[in-house]
Amino acid sequence: MAFTTDEIRDILFDAVGKSIKRDPATLTPDLRWIEDLSFKSVNGMKVCGLLNYKLKITVKLTDLIECATLQDAIDMLVRLTSEA
Repeated sequence: MAFTTDEIRDILFDAVGKSIKRDPATLTPDLRWIEDLSFKSVNGMKVCGLLNYKLKITVKLTDLIECATLQDAIDMLVRLTSEA
């Protein structure tokens, strides 16, 4: 299934919002995982699980944490979904 960049952004923001108990509408692509969102590895595992389910791809935690910002994660997910 093909996803647009906007759909991927919405899916990522929803997953991140659920994992850190924050309204996805308050998230922006320039936010950094640790510095801005106080992200922990347990949050990453939850986000990966939600992304795997929603996007029907395998998102590794190691790939996710290599992304400095949410925009980097969006770019990675666009690439992964286009390769699937």
